[in-house]
Amino acid sequence: MKKLYFLLGTLIFSLGSYAQHRDSETVLERLIWDDKMLNIMVDTRVDYQMDFNKSDLENAFFHGQTLKIWVAGEIIPGIRYRVRHRLNKPQTPLREGYSGATDHAWLAFDAGSRWTFTVGKQSVQLGTFEYDYNPADIYVPTMIYNDFDGYKLGLDVAYKFANQALHLQFANSDTPQFASEAYKNKSLAISTLWEGNLFQGALKTRWGYSAFQHEKSKFYHWLTLGTQLNVGKFTTELDYYRGNRHMDYGADVNNAELGVRYVADQSASLNLKYDFGKWKPFLKGTWNLRHDKESDKDAYESWGVQAVMEFYPFTNKYVKDLRFHAMYAYSSTEFEEDFALLPTKHSHSLLLGTRWLFKAK
Repeated sequence: MKKLYFLLGTLIFSLGSYAQHRDSETVLERLIWDDKMLNIMVDTRVDYQMDFNKSDLENAFFHGQTLKIWVAGEIIPGIRYRVRHRLNKPQTPLREGYSGATDHAWLAFDAGSRWTFTVGKQSVQLGTFEYDYNPADIYVPTMIYNDFDGYKLGLDVAYKFANQALHLQFANSDTPQFASEAYKNKSLAISTLWEGNLFQGALKTRWGYSAFQHEKSKFYHWLTLGTQLNVGKFTTELDYYRGNRHMDYGADVNNAELGVRYVADQSASLNLKYDFGKWKPFLKGTWNLRHDKESDKDAYESWGVQAVMEFYPFTNKYVKDLRFHAMYAYSSTEFEEDFALLPTKHSHSLLLGTRWLFKAK
């Protein structure tokens, strides 16, 4: 317990924070807010997707990627709320009292102009810019983004200064990736995050460190670094994740009996974007490495690239955020050490779709 108290004390001493309002906040800020107390948004994305393994067609289907309801507003000056619920996700109840389909259900309280306290179900405060995007704006994510449990019940304390924000968050850490079966009802996660804004927005950061409790005195540590460079209409984002957890990756290596393994995961991505106005293309590369700590061997390494074109054809204030998109993605997975006999996996994906986050009230 002394180690836990020392860790808590060190983090509290080093950080305060600013309210976390993740997931397309810039889009929300542009929407028409007729009623500050109650605003209802509908978030939907539908794609037609084809997946190929070399030249063989594996999948071809229409996919309802996103169907979410947002309810948000300001009750009185300085007290805000948000509820975001997915209609296309199983309604699995959690021990913390919320459905697994409820991403957000929080209240935010401002204490003066610099401090904000957010309590309720919220986004885990990881770093990186990829992680900060609304999932409806992600096409092919990194391995870590794709299977990280990103929404937990907790408390976020925020301190903002000079267009920047420091976060300190305490949240449940009961997922099998981190908590042991015997300790899952008592485990917590501690996350810190620096949202930097330097040189008048030319350089931005999302640098974070998180510790997820596994047992009484054992934590799994995660470093998540995101750096964004903005030059005119050109944006570059470099993201990096590194940490330990328990994962069953048997499906990836064709071994149904593999079971849960203790692994060290790394992911990185480079995203290059340009804003032409209605047309917004970007090129993104990803890299992933899974190291099995039980065997002390690398299991596999993968890399991929995706080219995306987004088109916003309308200027009317009610439909200006309606977009159409097209994507091509390629990925390659090299199996190593104990799985070296598996052939290299090559996959190609084509996707066409539409996405709209609009204000219903």
